[in-house]
Formats: sequence, C-alpha cells, structure tokens
Amino acid sequence: MIAENVAATVAASGKYGKLAALRHAGMLVCLLLLVLAMGCAPKLYNVNMRYQPTKVIKPAVTDGRKFSLTVASFIDRRKMEDTLLLGRVVKSDGSSIPILPKYVKAADAVAAALRELLIQSGYGVSPEKAVWDLQENTIRPDWGTILVGGAIEELDVTCLDTFPRKRYTAKTRVTLVFADVQKKRIFYRVTSESSSTLDHVIFSEEKLENEINGVLSSAMEKALEGPETGRQIREALKKQ
Repeated sequence: MIAENVAATVAASGKYGKLAALRHAGMLVCLLLLVLAMGCAPKLYNVNMRYQPTKVIKPAVTDGRKFSLTVASFIDRRKMEDTLLLGRVVKSDGSSIPILPKYVKAADAVAAALRELLIQSGYGVSPEKAVWDLQENTIRPDWGTILVGGAIEELDVTCLDTFPRKRYTAKTRVTLVFADVQKKRIFYRVTSESSSTLDHVIFSEEKLENEINGVLSSAMEKALEGPETGRQIREALKKQ
C-alpha cells in the first residue's frame, strides 16, 4: 500500500515537484520501516546469568579440596513486587520491555555463580543445592563442613534504548553468610556490591547479559578475596 502511494506521488508530481515527491516518498519508506520494527519488537528479553570471571582467580590459601562446602540458594530481598524481574529496556517513547533470567530464578542463579567461583578458587564444593533460611537452628548436619548462603539486596540491569546512544547500567549488592555446619553456628557475614555503566550504539541481549554477569561476578570476587573472609574460613576449618 505504501509502495503504491510512493509511485503515485512521484508520477503525479511532474518535473518541478519531483524533489518534493522524493522527500514524501522517503518519509513513507521510513514510516514503513518503523512499523515493521515495532511489529518485530520482543515482549521480553532473557539473559543467561552465570559466573563470568573479571580477573585472574587466586587459589585459596587453605587447601579447600580437603573439606566440603555446601552452597545454599540465596534469599531474594529486593524491594519489588515481581522478583522474577532483573530490569527493563526503556524505549525513547517511555515504553519498557522486561528483562528476565533465562533458565532459573535470580536466587538460584546467584548461588550457582558463587558455587562456580568457590570451585575455581580451589574449594571442594558439594553438588547438593541446599535450601537455607539463614537461621542457625535450620542448619542440617549433612551439609558438610561449612555452609555458605546469602541474600540478594540489589540486582538490576537496565538499558535506555534511544537513538543514537544506548546506555546500559547494572548494579548488585549481595550478602554472604558463612556457617559452621556441625556447630550450627554462623561465624561470618560480608556484604559486597558492584556497578557498571556502558554507552554503545548497538542494543543486544548479549550486552545486557555481559553487564549483569559482570557486576554479579565482581561483587562475588570482592567478597571472597577480602583478607577477612579468607581468615574466617581458615579459622573455621582449623576447629574441625
């Protein structure tokens, strides 16, 4: 329909109106492309949350392979109605498209990221995926030597999708809780956070994924590489 209007406009314009007709034709073509783009816009975006190293991981001072750590699913404490959400892509007209984790809930994805970091740091980590409410009286004796759980205080990735710049922002804040399983005692807590901003001319799910994984991984690394965290773990293992 739009193509027919373009042809009719050019034919009827004559010699002197050809320039104006071509401008009109260009506007119609742009309108067609805009309609097509809007029709193809997704209803949501999915990102694969995982541990994505931001630096070279130093081996743990203690030979953690001799001991069993169990990682529990995190508690999601974000102050929002729908904790399935990771954020939104905001368009120039003010409309937004939700961003969700691809395979699992955020709480399980964060626990999986921590588990992978602990393994790469040299600790022996149990394959069991414990469910723990961070209370000492609910610690089970079969959860190994040290139980590591935690809470998501903040976890968000957003993209302001405008022309010509796309601005990606991501932030996270997590609390890790370490407990002596046999004594059913929490011996250490640490809170860590990270944030990032990226300006780019291209929008993609991959960039959303890289930003959220980057801040999550960085926050986890900061929590574990701190000297106090290593000292607390070593002291707990010595008492076993």
